[in-house]
Amino acid sequence: MSEKLCVQCGKSISGSRWKYCSEECYQVANKEKYNLANPFQGTTSATTGAISELRVAVDLMSRGYNVFRAMSPSCPCDLTVFKDDKLLRIEVRTGHMSISGKTYNFKKERDKADVWAIVFPDKIIYEPSLE
Repeated sequence: MSEKLCVQCGKSISGSRWKYCSEECYQVANKEKYNLANPFQGTTSATTGAISELRVAVDLMSRGYNVFRAMSPSCPCDLTVFKDDKLLRIEVRTGHMSISGKTYNFKKERDKADVWAIVFPDKIIYEPSLE
């Protein structure tokens, strides 16, 4: 039986680990995959988040919503929108795909927002739909 080697660092893998010798190597490999798929390479996560929030704001304004942006980064939601006497809380997340095309999921806390806006390089998905 051949020795298993970590795909990140090349060290020998002991036990039942599949591709990585340690949690650290797993984290480094995932970060490298994320950076390759990040449409805003070279920006901080805060800047990437701000870009996503502004893209959603423009999209919602073009749909006729009045859009209000949170002034503090610790607000419970990123945007609030008002249209047809209805006020909605919007939480914006930047959607990322692995190199293989798999979408990274995130926890959606229902008490935090009424609608989740997931921003990809070529589209914005609203959950639940705004239509």
